[in-house]
Amino acid sequence: MKEQTFSAVTLEEWKQAAQLSLKGKPLSSLYTKTAENIELKPLYTKTDVKGVQSSLPGEKPFTRGFYRLGTFPKPKIELAIDPVSEGAAAGIFPSKEVFEHIHNQSNITINTVPYHMAGANAVQELAVALSEAVFYMKMAANKNETVSKMIVHFAAGPRFFTEIAKIRAFRTLWSAVMDVYELDEQSKPAISVETSEQTLSALDPHVNILRTGSAAFSAVLSNIDYLHVLPFNQVTGSATELSERIARNIPLILKHEAHLDKVIDPAGGSYYIESLTNEIGRMAWDEFARIEEAGGIEYALKAGMIQKEIAAVQVKREKEIAIRKQLLIGTNMYANMTEKNEFTQQKTKRSNMKGEKIVALTPKRLAEPIEQLRQKAAAIEQTGKSVKVGIICLGKLKTNKPRTDYIMGILAVGGIQSVLSENIETVKEAVQFVEMNDFPYYCICGANSTYEQFGLELIEELRKVSRSAIIDVAGNWQVTGVDGSISAGDDIVEKLLALLSLFEGGSEQ
Repeated sequence: MKEQTFSAVTLEEWKQAAQLSLKGKPLSSLYTKTAENIELKPLYTKTDVKGVQSSLPGEKPFTRGFYRLGTFPKPKIELAIDPVSEGAAAGIFPSKEVFEHIHNQSNITINTVPYHMAGANAVQELAVALSEAVFYMKMAANKNETVSKMIVHFAAGPRFFTEIAKIRAFRTLWSAVMDVYELDEQSKPAISVETSEQTLSALDPHVNILRTGSAAFSAVLSNIDYLHVLPFNQVTGSATELSERIARNIPLILKHEAHLDKVIDPAGGSYYIESLTNEIGRMAWDEFARIEEAGGIEYALKAGMIQKEIAAVQVKREKEIAIRKQLLIGTNMYANMTEKNEFTQQKTKRSNMKGEKIVALTPKRLAEPIEQLRQKAAAIEQTGKSVKVGIICLGKLKTNKPRTDYIMGILAVGGIQSVLSENIETVKEAVQFVEMNDFPYYCICGANSTYEQFGLELIEELRKVSRSAIIDVAGNWQVTGVDGSISAGDDIVEKLLALLSLFEGGSEQ
């Protein structure tokens, strides 16, 4: 077999090739920002990890693992109540009496899931984890003994590489905590992870298997001690024997079929992941230091500082779902109109914990605003009304189909059925379609050139026969007489909520 060699390529040559493939778009269009406000580059090189300390598993700074020999994570461990985070979720900061016997427990849990469910990003999760750990250590007679009982519990979300970097960064940060608080070399907490409920959806719930599988995959790659995979239909409140078996089998597949038990920290050495780990860790340490300087986790929660900052991230996440910058397949993209949905009301957590009232963390799944749209549509249909709108398909099929499909997909997200016209070639045909139906809403779909061909005459004639119906256009056609438009980047939750109000006798405006 002939040996094949490849000449080295410089970063500048890569940039030139990338620029050509972008067909006029700037190279900056390949850069994206994470929820932590970290800018991700399209390509990472060894210069991006310059100065990053490398080590073997079991060696400081423990980025690659707390121990030299890696093991596949054990199943879910029984976690003790974390009074601080559980209290934050219930709107209470516990009194001193609540903490009196915590150091006599078999384990001391630092549970970051309530923060995660309220919207916290990776940096915030790590900062509060460290702040809680320091809070428990400060009240202990023996810091090292306290740490030996600690289990730090995280949730793994949908951002695959961020979740790997988050756990790796936590161990690096813990190495710094050991130095600052003069802990023994063996004073390391166990790390437990559960797959995030935040990204699960009651819509098309079998897609949740892929979400939990990906989250579990990232958690295992990050080298953890315990892993718990949630059943795919847990959010409907109807976990079954099948869904629980699938949840148990996901780690088994990762172990026995993907052979993830055969290597420690396979992500180590990746320029991208090493750089991301370093960046998340640096930002988390700064956030942790800020919390401590302000008075620690107790002050930060009582002042509402943490809750306010986490809520701001949650608002940003919801916006990304609404404009479909972040996709939830089967929920805000490729919605299945034929499925029978099961919804459960989110139960508000109540606590008998004694303490001072604080601003409560507000847990919210990303799919909830979309689920509420579908619930609204279902409730309207139960009154005997049909939730249908008209799509006016202008021009030939090959020219109107892209926008017709796009609009049908948007409407399906809100449980709204689309009734399509024939391929409209004349204004008269469009008028006849509207006259034959009595929909409260119509959307005109076609190519830009077709819009110009039909011109203002189309809108004027449709207005004469459409009664009080709302008329929108797909795309950005600027013409007098239309009520609005639907195009990429729009807030579809806001739009669909307005459309559903038409069927309730309200107005879109």
